[in-house]
Parts: sequence; C-alpha cells; structure tokens
Amino acid sequence: MSRIALGTLLIGAVAVALWVAATGPSALAANNSEQVVFSGGGAFPGVTPFGFWIWCEAQSSNPYQGQCNGAMYFYALGITKHVAGMVTEVAPDMYEINVVSTADGSVACSLTNTPPVTKGPKNTVEVTCTAPSAVQNMTGTSTTAVVNVTGP
Repeated sequence: MSRIALGTLLIGAVAVALWVAATGPSALAANNSEQVVFSGGGAFPGVTPFGFWIWCEAQSSNPYQGQCNGAMYFYALGITKHVAGMVTEVAPDMYEINVVSTADGSVACSLTNTPPVTKGPKNTVEVTCTAPSAVQNMTGTSTTAVVNVTGP
C-alpha cells in the first residue's frame, strides 16, 4: 500500500471516529432538552375569547432550563402581549406554565394541560389569570390546544 493510500485511509478512519464520537448516543443525550409548547385558543365564557402560543425549555442543562416565552391575547379586551415565565411538570404528561406580560404586567396567567398529551389539536388546557381583571377568578378553557413535548 502506498504512503498516500495509507494516509488517506488513516485520515478517513480518524474522521469516522470523530463523527461517531460527536454524534453517538452519549454525546447527543448530553445536549438534549425537553421542550414544551402550548398553542391554541379558547374562551372565558361571556367575557372574551383568548389565545396563546408559549414555548418552554422544561428540562435542560443550559441556562434557559424552566423558562418560557410566548404570547397571549384576549380578543374582546383588545389585549395582545408578549409573556415570559416558568414551566413545571406537576405530574407525568401534565405541565403548568406561569407567565406574566413583560412590558407592563397586564397579563398574568397560569396554563395547565390535562394529561395525557395527545398529538394534534386535541388537548385541553385550562387558563386562570390574575390579570387582566376582566377574567380574574375565572377559568378559561381550550379544548383544541396543541401541546407538544419533545426531548428526553
């Protein structure tokens, strides 16, 4: 075997070994994060339709672990706000997301899904808010929410 062929073979073997090390199960598992997304719309009966899209980093080794970002709107109240907060897995397949509007605190809500998580717009999410005051002490429900959980 010539030196060029041997060198090419050695470089190829090293490249394959590095690729396996970088993409093998142990390397991938260390970087995985559990992400939770709630998306949908519903109503606070007699007051307003509402909607939400909130993404959370549920379990992770990165600095965003537990944090959520997204948006909520209250149609009849003319309120659409960016929200941020935290997520907690309160039981298997059951998540509670607590968010507050980042600009002015005019939205403060807790969203909780009913387990089990089902693929597609078939999940129930209950929403309770301390703000806006028009929906305070009420429960709004979305029965067509998408709840997506990915990761470990």
